Amino acid sequence: MISKPETKKLQKKPLGVYLVEAGIITSDQVNTALNEQKLSGRLLGEILANHGWVEQQTIEFLMAKVVLPEQRVLEKKLSDREKNGSHNPTSWEQASQAEQESSSLISLAVASRELKIQIFPRRTSQFLLLVVLTLVLASLVGKFTQYFLPDYFMRDFLAELFNVDSEQNIPALYSWSALLLCSILLAIIAHAKKVAGESYVRHWAALSIIFLFLSLDEAVSLHEYLTGPMKSALNTSGFLTFAWVIPFAIFVIVCFLAFVRFLTALPAKTRRLFLLAGSIYVGGAMGMELVGGYYADLYGKQNMMYAMMATIEELFEMLGIVVFIYALLSYMSSYMKGVSFRINFIDDRKQRRSAAAREPLN
Repeated sequence: MISKPETKKLQKKPLGVYLVEAGIITSDQVNTALNEQKLSGRLLGEILANHGWVEQQTIEFLMAKVVLPEQRVLEKKLSDREKNGSHNPTSWEQASQAEQESSSLISLAVASRELKIQIFPRRTSQFLLLVVLTLVLASLVGKFTQYFLPDYFMRDFLAELFNVDSEQNIPALYSWSALLLCSILLAIIAHAKKVAGESYVRHWAALSIIFLFLSLDEAVSLHEYLTGPMKSALNTSGFLTFAWVIPFAIFVIVCFLAFVRFLTALPAKTRRLFLLAGSIYVGGAMGMELVGGYYADLYGKQNMMYAMMATIEELFEMLGIVVFIYALLSYMSSYMKGVSFRINFIDDRKQRRSAAAREPLN
């Protein structure tokens, strides 16, 4: 006779157990999917794939290469034991070895199909901070050579190439790229919140759109086109020499009022970092722009003092974005563990054949 412990060992493992043992998903995700399965009656693999916790291709590969072959082996072992009615250590060792090999195959399959890139919030922000300080220093050195040193080969070109107050150069490329990164991170959070059925999805998505617009503005300087018409219409001067700060101030106030409840719902650390990043960014974009506008109205912009003011303004803006990126990455690492990216390269011919096979026959 076969003892109950041995029979239990030879029982088929559910799909969720394989996925957990392979480190693809967590036991909490399996329990959530099982609860949803009881209500909907759908397949477990389908539910896991819809949540984005595992790719359908991974499930199909696992079923074909690991689960079904192992279950056939276990069924044969169980059948042989029932027929013989005796304990066969060699057969059991073979079954155990097959299970270990299948686990190794799972790990190997997952490792070979995924490229993992680890992102550390603190290290990322430190790297970005180093980039910002390097750009600011290069800009100041370039302006200093323009105003105080004799002309030399490519002096003006290099100065403008690293001038943080110019457009379509290296600092501008960094600035709009950093803003675009914020938009992407916010979009990822919004999607994850939507999949998990959590609240404030629209707020995260709205922030993503706002930062996408800021990135576009930084790339093509949309706000600069407002200065001339608004200055002529409102006859502004002094602190309002750069008249675009008027609609920008209104925009900031509207956004703050619209996101007050969202901010209060954030974790304390994230809320503090969001407010700090916003204060630094807006303080640079508006505060120093007002001061710089007043100075430019009196003495013009072609001097070292104005260059330093403009550099401080851009420094504050870039520092605010660095703090915001750190806040987003810290939030994701603390409250969105397990978020990953997967890129699938699909053969067009196989995709067409698969689509044709799914079409109903006429």
